[in-house]
Amino acid sequence: MRRAALPVLAMVLGAVSGVRADPVTPYTDPLFAAQCTFHHFAEGEAPPPGGLPDDPLCVEYDKRDITATDGGAIRFLAAEPARFAVAVPKCRYWQQDHWSVQVAPDTTAIVHWDGSYWFDKGNGTGAARLRNFAIGDQPAGPDQAADLIAPLDPDLAMVIRRYGEGAGGGGGATFCLGFREPWCAAAETPLACGGDPGDACAVANARSDADAACDCTTAPTHRQYVACVARVAGDEVEGGQLPAACRPNVERCASRSTCGRADHVTCCRTSATGSTTCAIKRSASCRAPRGGRACVGAAASCCDACGASGCS
Repeated sequence: MRRAALPVLAMVLGAVSGVRADPVTPYTDPLFAAQCTFHHFAEGEAPPPGGLPDDPLCVEYDKRDITATDGGAIRFLAAEPARFAVAVPKCRYWQQDHWSVQVAPDTTAIVHWDGSYWFDKGNGTGAARLRNFAIGDQPAGPDQAADLIAPLDPDLAMVIRRYGEGAGGGGGATFCLGFREPWCAAAETPLACGGDPGDACAVANARSDADAACDCTTAPTHRQYVACVARVAGDEVEGGQLPAACRPNVERCASRSTCGRADHVTCCRTSATGSTTCAIKRSASCRAPRGGRACVGAAASCCDACGASGCS
């Protein structure tokens, strides 16, 4: 059971090794879920050679016949290339599957889990969640399943640990793919920034592009730095990379930064009741509130400097 057995999962999670693949929100079903008509495929059954016309394409695979004694594992592997091929050209794709590995048919499963993975090339997001783990028909955690799988497929074990739901797993997540396809219209265009999982990715990408174009450490003045970021954000709105509603989010992070401000820091102040706020202060003015605490953030912008309990 090597990575060849997991082509679609590998595709959805392909951005995991990239710098923009950190989870941005907990797992959610895709925005296009209401548009889905699921196509169900039995064990070893592959999609038709000509593919399926749906986009979004939503499929459900039974993979409960991965056996060693009667060719189930071979049928499973033989069907995977067609499953991969049907997903690749789609703008939006959602796969649900049910895995079960056993020695022979009608025997107790060695390991079982259910998976859900989707991508939306229109807004640059994807998601993955693995859950309902069982070993020998007994409920198990992701860490136990990963330990069992690791000698056969360490890559899959890593995915289980990161996206497995339950004790010992990282939990499902929605994350940035790191790209958008301009010909893939977004499934939905919310009015407010943040209504689409892709908004967080678009803002992160725009801020990264602004960091490359606008040098925080050498900015002559704060006003000039903010104006530079505003130009980058405006260009990305015009180019369709950043939703117009999200432009203020990018500019606000630049405005609430130390860039172009000599001897200023991001000051994280946590009150006695545990509430944390961030402000741009002169170095000597970052002081704790009564009964609370304060620290200087490592990041230049208040958008990044403070966590829920202080400096991040």
